[in-house]
Amino acid sequence: MTTIASPMGIAIAPNTLNTRTSARTGLVGFLCEVTEEPVTFNECLVCAQRGAPGCPMVPAVIHDIASSVRNSEYANNLAKEHGADIGFSAIELVGCPRQHVLKKRHAFWEKPSAMYRMAFGSGYHAALAKYPGGVREQALTWKFQFLGKTVLLVGTPDFFYRAPSGWHISDYKVTANPPFGHKVPICVHCDLDLYKGDDGLMCPNCGALNPRSSAVARVYRPAQARSSHILQVNLYALLIEKNAALLEKEYGLKAETFAGAQIVYLSPKTPVRCNVKLDRNIAMAFLKARLNSLLTNDLPPVLDEVDELWRCGYCPVRAHCEQAYGGPVGKQAIAV
Repeated sequence: MTTIASPMGIAIAPNTLNTRTSARTGLVGFLCEVTEEPVTFNECLVCAQRGAPGCPMVPAVIHDIASSVRNSEYANNLAKEHGADIGFSAIELVGCPRQHVLKKRHAFWEKPSAMYRMAFGSGYHAALAKYPGGVREQALTWKFQFLGKTVLLVGTPDFFYRAPSGWHISDYKVTANPPFGHKVPICVHCDLDLYKGDDGLMCPNCGALNPRSSAVARVYRPAQARSSHILQVNLYALLIEKNAALLEKEYGLKAETFAGAQIVYLSPKTPVRCNVKLDRNIAMAFLKARLNSLLTNDLPPVLDEVDELWRCGYCPVRAHCEQAYGGPVGKQAIAV
């Protein structure tokens, strides 16, 4: 790949940072932190080198973010190499399918600050990949037939190893807002979680309960991994299963069962570990449902799961989504 020299002598890949003449789909540049106007990656970098009044970004950060943008056709390109019709990564599948399609149809821009965490996370992942033992950052693929197409599923678990009781998977997530444990009220008679009703705490069986009643106890619930992350490691388990022969050949590791998995949320203060149970049936059901949505719908439906509506607030193609839908999406749609 040829490179050009920036005004500060930094080597810049032209197909990464200059996007005025590139294909106008996918991530093509940044939204200026100050003006919120779309600019190319290179224009943002040059501005940062000049001091960027009012902007928190520095040249090294802009260069790193722009250089770390993954090719949106990564999975499809890998599919072609493996003789498949279409490819999906595990991360793509657990996201919003509608957003996945729209990103491939339209150009979009992101603020550098919105991508800063991901760039920071990439560096953290690289450091953690130096941990010895087990299998680290191993790209795994599985080619199969679905709805008349040859599909390639690809995923790269951060770390997995052979425990005495089987494979154990660890996946790292850099976040400023990790899940946390908390105390919840339960009914001592039913062992059921209580919820807030019009008359105070409510038990599904016993009805209204006084918060000070001896029938109310409080138990600690440990932090729970987020649903999309649970699905992600379950897809990784499928990939590990399908690559058993490769893993035995390359690493001398053989395991017939799975011991489990954990999501490790890397917060600024301390890691938060959330154990995850692996369920092959759930993983296969999700995989089939998501592929069915992506392969049979011209444009997948809008998100309607309450726990997933947060994605709409951070979606860079939301305007295109709402235009096609004919109204607001996400939490705003519920309020309408």
